[in-house]
Amino acid sequence: MYPSLLNMGFGKLIPTRFKYRDRVTIVADILDTIYRDPKGKTKTGIMRAANLNFSQANEYLDHLILCDIVKATDPLGNQEAARYRLTQKGSSFLKNFDVWYLVLDSFRKRVV
Repeated sequence: MYPSLLNMGFGKLIPTRFKYRDRVTIVADILDTIYRDPKGKTKTGIMRAANLNFSQANEYLDHLILCDIVKATDPLGNQEAARYRLTQKGSSFLKNFDVWYLVLDSFRKRVV
């Protein structure tokens, strides 16, 4: 189920030879960043922790919200910025990411 959702938004699910990180690793970094803060993370916090620029963060967060992996919550108290939290689907994706990445990495090594 997840591969079809991620393929729709991020292209190939199998890691390719990007210079630094592949798309799946960037998504996992974003989800891990959000997961570590129980109150949720702001967009600026996600950008800094996942090492993304503003346009990249917007693109990834839009796709993650569209796939129902992340949800934007209302601002807390007097803060102006919305906070992002994981949905149930996002939590299960993050838990299974390590296993998926090992399988995909071994597959990529075999194919190449």
